Amino acid sequence: MTNHSSADVVTPLDWVDAAALDHGDEPALVFADGAVSYRQLLDAVASRRSSLPADHTDGSVVEVAVRADLASIVDLLAIQASGGCPLPYLDRPFGVDGRPADGAVLCVATSGSSGGPKVVPLSMGNLAASVEASRDRLGTTEEDRWLVPLPLHHIGGLSALYRVFEAGAIAVVAGFDDRLPRLMERTSPSIASMVPTMVRRMLDRDPGPLASVGHILIGGGPATAGLMAEAGAASVRLLPTYGMTEASSQVATVAPGDRPVGVGKPLDGFEVAVDGDGRITVDGPAVFDGYLGEPRRNAPLVTADLGEIDLDGNLLVHGRVDEVAVSGGENVFLPVVEEAIRGHDGVLDVTVVAVDDPEWGQAVCAAVVGADPGAVADQLRDVLGRHEIPRRWVRLDAIPVLANGKPDRPAIRGLFTAR
Repeated sequence: MTNHSSADVVTPLDWVDAAALDHGDEPALVFADGAVSYRQLLDAVASRRSSLPADHTDGSVVEVAVRADLASIVDLLAIQASGGCPLPYLDRPFGVDGRPADGAVLCVATSGSSGGPKVVPLSMGNLAASVEASRDRLGTTEEDRWLVPLPLHHIGGLSALYRVFEAGAIAVVAGFDDRLPRLMERTSPSIASMVPTMVRRMLDRDPGPLASVGHILIGGGPATAGLMAEAGAASVRLLPTYGMTEASSQVATVAPGDRPVGVGKPLDGFEVAVDGDGRITVDGPAVFDGYLGEPRRNAPLVTADLGEIDLDGNLLVHGRVDEVAVSGGENVFLPVVEEAIRGHDGVLDVTVVAVDDPEWGQAVCAAVVGADPGAVADQLRDVLGRHEIPRRWVRLDAIPVLANGKPDRPAIRGLFTAR
């Protein structure tokens, strides 16, 4: 086994180095157009390190444009191993290049699905604790092939790479595009990391490639009862998971073989509770010390997620604080409305948001794909209260999404506020 004490690990490259001792000529990374061994990956990182400018090695934040390719992964590993702290981005830098990283080996921006992103510095201790807790829950080994279609500027994709390197396993790195199903069939992944939008779109097109994966970690949004049932009927094995950038990724996950209840039990080492306002709080060695440029955290992290812990210790996530709207003095839980709309036969996709409204306080709004909004609204009268039925609708060809596959809620809200 490649696994070794986190005390021996200074940067993620140390995991690659250790894996190369046992698996040097075996694949570390597989792409649609080829594969790279652990030894080749080490050589590529060494070459890149020799050409890094001085300001990439002085302990400061280094903004790095990344894609799902070898050059991006090499850049991240080389900067970390040389003393810099990479902050990956997709299209536009965040404007914090050169700031002191305060001991972090990785900076990651939050998804920005509900507003502007914040920058999360993560130490090697954070990453190592996360990798160990994930391995203990999932039972992953050097024999695994982990499919990574999540973008490498968010923690979901990055954390999967780190789990692979620590285990000496194989990462199948891909974009979420038309080449993905064929790559899945060719590589037969034993595990994958996806968001609900990815799973739903593949189920709608052809569930076969999904069914060929041993288990699929599904997070970054609710794995609704409807999605779980549809996946089960297609023999697709989903493991609901709950995590966040601030906790280096996973916090709670359903274990393979367990009956899914909520998002499962918290991983070992995590202290998860629910405060008096119903918010989930998280602490432990994988949780960050505070946002870049803000005071250090000195108490458990109070998340923006509402939930509860059942009598068996399973975490049930009810949604985000900003997913509860108050319309006409009544609370409306937006995910409930979303799932009711999704149950309409003609609906291919839907996202429900709330916008400020001078009459109702907040107006519930729905963006739908594939169905006539009027017909959907008529059907909802049988399953929702009057205050829950969206007051505004828009019909789209596709739901706008962020690079990580989550619905772009700010953009969707803009469709209604611009009117």
